[in-house]
Amino acid sequence: MSMPLIRCVAAALCLSGIANAVAGDLYPWRQHAAPFEFLFGNHFDTHQQTRVSRRDGSLFGFLYIRHTGVVTRDRYPVATHVDCNMVPDCTVGWTIGGAPTEATYLYQTGNDHPVFLLGRARITQPGSPSHFHWLGAATPTLRQTVPGYLLQLTAVDKFCFIHHGADAATPNRTCQANGGINVDHGADIATHLNIVGSAPPGL
Repeated sequence: MSMPLIRCVAAALCLSGIANAVAGDLYPWRQHAAPFEFLFGNHFDTHQQTRVSRRDGSLFGFLYIRHTGVVTRDRYPVATHVDCNMVPDCTVGWTIGGAPTEATYLYQTGNDHPVFLLGRARITQPGSPSHFHWLGAATPTLRQTVPGYLLQLTAVDKFCFIHHGADAATPNRTCQANGGINVDHGADIATHLNIVGSAPPGL
């Protein structure tokens, strides 16, 4: 599915009111049952369900979250990623669309997403893709170029996304003060951003 078509689907969901419904109503977690049976072959599969287009090899599907029950001072429900095979209450946080490509692993800081170098000509246009995820169980090594998908995320709900340590969030602080990212309906380039178009020599 092409990026323009993905955006049309996301817009249709919003216009139809689905984005304002309970996110879990959009598509329940079914442990990669057909037709959303594509696997990356690593931890990403614990909170994604996608399908591959036979026409062009692109992806379309869903990225899942679990709400902790805390609502921040600025009224954002706190959510995080979990292993949806192990918990009963995962819901859709984003629709995702992806284009097959390759990227070069550069570095990782702490628990943040690994950062990949991706030539600007490989970034799908028009659109707002922000996350590259590799295929296979092995974690890429320094300067290794690996196959994967460049992903565009479209939030279907409003929430405070905290990637690590969400259980420590409290209602007396804002989302950002809790270490989270405010997510609203629509294109999201902040929560999973991990691509750069250039890198210093030697990195």
